[in-house]
Amino acid sequence: MCAAALAAGAVSSMAQSNVYSLNVVGYVNLPVAGSAAGAFTFIANPLNTTNNTIASLIPNPPDGTTLFKWTGSAFVSSTFFLGAWSDGTFTLNPGEGGIVQSSAPFTNTFVGEVMQGSLANPYPAGFSIKASQVPQAGTLTQLNLPGSQLSDGDTVYQFNPTSGNYTINTWFLGAWSPAEPTIAVGESFWLQTAAAGSWNRTFNVQ
Repeated sequence: MCAAALAAGAVSSMAQSNVYSLNVVGYVNLPVAGSAAGAFTFIANPLNTTNNTIASLIPNPPDGTTLFKWTGSAFVSSTFFLGAWSDGTFTLNPGEGGIVQSSAPFTNTFVGEVMQGSLANPYPAGFSIKASQVPQAGTLTQLNLPGSQLSDGDTVYQFNPTSGNYTINTWFLGAWSPAEPTIAVGESFWLQTAAAGSWNRTFNVQ
C-alpha cells in the first residue's frame, strides 16, 4: 500500500477508507463488515467505471454475500455464490447506495475515475439511499448538501455495522438535530425528504 501511495500520490485518507488518486484515476479500499449472522454495511461506489456492474466493482466477496438496492418501493438484490453474482449486470453507480450483507468481513477495492465537473444526484420525495458521487469525506454541507436545501423534518439515517443501530439526524428550524451528519468515503445512507430535489455540486481534483 505504501508503494502504491508513493506512485499514485495520496490525496486523502479518511474514515477507515484509504483513498489514492492520480489525476482522475484512483482506487478506494473499502472495509465491509461481516458476521456469521450476516452483518450489513451501507456502501457506495466512489469511482466511475465503464459500466459500474457489481461483477466488475465487487469481483470476489465471500460466498453468500448479497447486495441490496432500494428502488423507491422495494428492495432488489443479487447474491455472490461459487465465484459469480446471481445477476452480474446489477449496477451501483456513483451517488447511489447499496446494502451489503456478508457472512465474513472483507475489503473491496474500487478502481475507476474520479467524477469531476458539474455533478447532479437527484433524489425523490420519501426514502432513498444516497451517497457522495466523489471520493471525499465530510459533513453534508462540505459535500454540498446543506440542510438549508432540505425541509423541516427531513432526516438522514446512518447505519453503524458494529452496533447494528442507526444514527439519526433531522433538519429542523435551521439546524441539524442532534448533529450534522458526517459521511465517510464509500458510505451510503438513508435520506428521507418531504420533496424531491437534487444533490448538485461542482468538483475538480485540481
